[in-house]
Parts: sequence; C-alpha cells; structure tokens
Amino acid sequence: MSADTWRIPPSTLRLLGELRAPVAVLLRHSVREGQPSRDVGYTLPITETGTRLAEALGAYLGERLRTLRTSPLPRCTQTAAALRAGAGVDIPITNDPMLGDPGAFVIDGRRAASNWQERGHESVMHHLVNGEGALPGMADPEAAARFLVQHMLGIVDDLPGVHVFVSHDALVMPTAARLLGTPMRTEDWPWYLEGAYFWREAGQVHVAYRERRTCLERVALCSLKEREVIDFARREVARTIGLNCKARFFLAGGAFKSLLTGRPPRDLDVWAPSSQDREMLRNELMSRGAHILEERPFAEAFEIDGRVVELPHAVAPTTLEERLARFDIALSAVGVEHQPGDQWRAVVAPRVHTSIERREILLLEPLANWKYALATLERVRRYADELGYAVPASAESEVWRIFDAQPAEMKHGMVERYQRAASGGYGVLEEVARRLR
Repeated sequence: MSADTWRIPPSTLRLLGELRAPVAVLLRHSVREGQPSRDVGYTLPITETGTRLAEALGAYLGERLRTLRTSPLPRCTQTAAALRAGAGVDIPITNDPMLGDPGAFVIDGRRAASNWQERGHESVMHHLVNGEGALPGMADPEAAARFLVQHMLGIVDDLPGVHVFVSHDALVMPTAARLLGTPMRTEDWPWYLEGAYFWREAGQVHVAYRERRTCLERVALCSLKEREVIDFARREVARTIGLNCKARFFLAGGAFKSLLTGRPPRDLDVWAPSSQDREMLRNELMSRGAHILEERPFAEAFEIDGRVVELPHAVAPTTLEERLARFDIALSAVGVEHQPGDQWRAVVAPRVHTSIERREILLLEPLANWKYALATLERVRRYADELGYAVPASAESEVWRIFDAQPAEMKHGMVERYQRAASGGYGVLEEVARRLR
C-alpha cells in the first residue's frame, strides 16, 4: 500500500465496535518506513500517515481508551502517543519490556538478535508462529505467548474499557496463533494498527484475531508447567543476576505466582547452596548496579531494574528438593535450579497443581515451620487475595490448632516471630488478641 491507501484495518474497527467487555488489545504499531529484510529496524519512526491513522483510531476509541502500554521502541511509543492524542484522554503511557526490547519471546537480547541476523525476520516469525522449541536466547513460543496474555489480563484486571498494548508483528502474530491454536500463513500477518483481542468472560479467556475466535479455560493460560516455570526463571534472572552468573543457585517460592496473575513478583528469593555461591551471587548483583535495601529478617535484599531480590543468609539445604520441602504453602513449592552454563532444572510439587485445579491455597502438612504458623496464615490469606482463590477452612483450622495447643510462653514466641517475619496484615494479630483474652 501507499500513503494514499493505508487505512485503519477493517478487523480493528469491527472488533472494537463489537466488544464491550474489558479487553486487552495487542496492537501492531502504526505505519512506518520500510526496512531491509534482514534488519530489525530498532530506530524506525512512524510516518506522517502513521501518525494520522493512529490519531484517527484514538478518536474512534475516545474515552473507552483506559490503558496504554507500549514497546519502548520509537515506532511503538509514537503510536501510543498518537492514540492518546486522538482519544483526548489524560492517561499515562507506560513502557513495557514484555511488548518489545526485548519482548515476551526474548530472554537474552544479544543472543536472540543473532536469529534475525542469520535467519531474517520472516524465518524467525515462522518459527515463533509454527515452530517447536526455543531458538537461541529466546523463550519457548507457546509458554511465552500464554504468559504475555496473562500479563496483559493482569493489567486489565476487569477495569471497563479498552486496554491497548502497542507492540510488533513479531509478538502479535505468534501470540494470536498460539492462543488460537491455528497455524498462520504470511498473508495472515497483521496490518499496521491491527491486533489480537483477549478478554475474560464467564470464567473463560476469549481470543479474537480477524475472523478467528476461540475461548480457553482460564487455568489453561499458565498452569506452572515445567517449561513455563523455567522460562519465567530465565527471564527474571536475565533481568537481575544475569544469565552468565557462575554460581549454582535456586529461584524458589512465591515468585512463580506471577505466572498465574500476570503481575510482577513481589520479590525473588534466590537461595545459594554454598557460601561461595552466595558470594558470587552477591558480587554479581552489586556489579550490575543493585541497590542494597533494608535488611530482612533472614536475608539481604537488593533492588535492581524494578525487582527486589532477597538473598538468604542460610546456605542450606544444598538441593532444590530439600529447599522446597521446607515451605509450608503448596504454591510456594515451586523452584528452578541454575547451573553454570545456562543449565536449568525445574521442580514443581504435585500439590501445586492440586491447588491450581481447586483454586484454593493449600498447606503442606505437617508444617515444617510451625513456629512461624501465624506468618504462614498471613501469607495464605495474601495469596488468596492476589489470586482470587479460596482459603479452605481446614487450613485456617490447622494454624489455630497449632497455636491454641501451645503453652503461653510459646504462644508469645509465635507472636514475636510473626511480628519479625510478617507485615502485620490480613487480620492475624486481631484474631490472636481475641484468642489470648
């Protein structure tokens, strides 16, 4: 097409006109200049026509436009700005690395760039859409697509309106194909300002791209499968510690709930199995510009690139299985072991999948850390709040059974441990006070 014939894609206008549920739109950026076939084209801007069309689409959306997140690359940020200007709404534009630079399908940008240089854009696209396994420096395409949709729906969070995520054909096309479960051809690639649509309704996730539609059970997006867990760990480690770290370590605990919520982890618990490994991890964090935070009860804490990394002082146990056996909540019993040389191994306790299937926060009984049962209870209630899960009455009863069975001195000791290790929320202390009267 030429500047005189580019238009807003018919599918964009039709789907935006039809859909009334809170919807995430994974939208390809507006019209840009051409680029060499084997060039990634990081700096290419959109054209005047591209600006005009994006403003027109923004005007079509008007006050329905509620969220604008974008790949950090210029053609996407410019598209987002034009959409906002056209809509006439005062909302922030947030750069989102899940949408580009590097994007959900990329783990290590430097390694992944070689795929475009050696294969060319169309070959990489074909693999992301239809291929099996991960290319060098990249995530498994199926797991990455599902996590990206989970990420977007976590941001939508049932807020009415249209939530636009401006990205690239290299993300729009494979995400649509993987979620629809349909092979795509070259002619199915998105036009400029064309996108894939995702929304929740009646406990299902709905997907639309052009004329194709499907719906999935919500749990089917991400269910803590081994490949999903490893790719999540690789992505977070690449962002914080770096994939070239020579230490052996475990990433384990509640961070993997992000695969279920789509939201960033509260923190990353990185466990070293030896003093030498711990020292290497600490040095790696500091060399990458991490800021030391206030000391935690059992760990040093660091902030780096928007993430909090906790490095426990203890260097035992020395195996991932033993580490997971010391957790008291099923959804915490998830972990990945890193070995030097970019080697990864995941362990997911069977009760994790039971918890997901039931949509309940289950305990791992008997509690390994029963003296911290009150802190466990607060965490159980927080997990339920974050995930929209239920807390079984049996879980609450078990914690209070343990507490009530203790002599007065131990009860006060449990309260002191709670105050050191927990935040003091979710009504735990109030209930303790009632029981101690």
